[in-house]
Amino acid sequence: MITEARRKKIIELVEEEGVINLQQLTDTFHVSIYTIRRDLTALEKDGFLKKTHGGAVRIEKSKWISSMEEGKLEALEEKKKIAKLAATLIEDEDTIMLMGSMISLLMIPFIENKNITIVTNSLDIAKELSNISNIETIIIGGTINYKRNILGSRAISDLKNYHFDKAFIPCAGIKDDPGVTTSTLDSSDFLKEVIHCSRKKILVSDYRKIGRITFAHVCSIESIHMLITDDKSNEQELNKIRKKGVQVEIV
Repeated sequence: MITEARRKKIIELVEEEGVINLQQLTDTFHVSIYTIRRDLTALEKDGFLKKTHGGAVRIEKSKWISSMEEGKLEALEEKKKIAKLAATLIEDEDTIMLMGSMISLLMIPFIENKNITIVTNSLDIAKELSNISNIETIIIGGTINYKRNILGSRAISDLKNYHFDKAFIPCAGIKDDPGVTTSTLDSSDFLKEVIHCSRKKILVSDYRKIGRITFAHVCSIESIHMLITDDKSNEQELNKIRKKGVQVEIV
């Protein structure tokens, strides 16, 4: 296979799989490891991928926002497991912040018998909780976005009235450095205030977010107490997060 065709195929592989290693590429193309390294160097220079010690990874778009339908369907089984474990951390009499996300919605069946107060910025979560008499539900005021979440300056001002025992925090990216990131400035500003108002900060995130850096910075990883994720997450990235003092729980 000529160089141009091989490099085109490498681009396709990294786009499909997200991560490729040197041995995989040498076996696939029947060339030396030195040839593959030259290919990866050239492709990184042209912006097609990012080289790592043992291969290469896909370059992710920093402004990554899944659609509502994608959010419901992608990594659904992993999200269910994360939600179930997260729910075990909630105790009677807790006041918690439950933000708009699929994991938050999936937590509701596991907490519906608890005597708790939930503050949320999600119309969908508020609707699900409205018929559960033992849960006091408070909805944040502000501007509603296309995902039916309430954000903006009024929402942030409203948050300042509360103090939460626990906040279950979704995001778009988690990496040891720079830390927690999200896809929009509005959600970043809102998350910053949630973290400020919460005694225990718990990130809930499936494997797709681990090691990713997205558009808007929220906080350093040291600001978070716990990360709940699934067993598809990159173990090297999780170890870096652990070294920052974050408790990592894997389902």
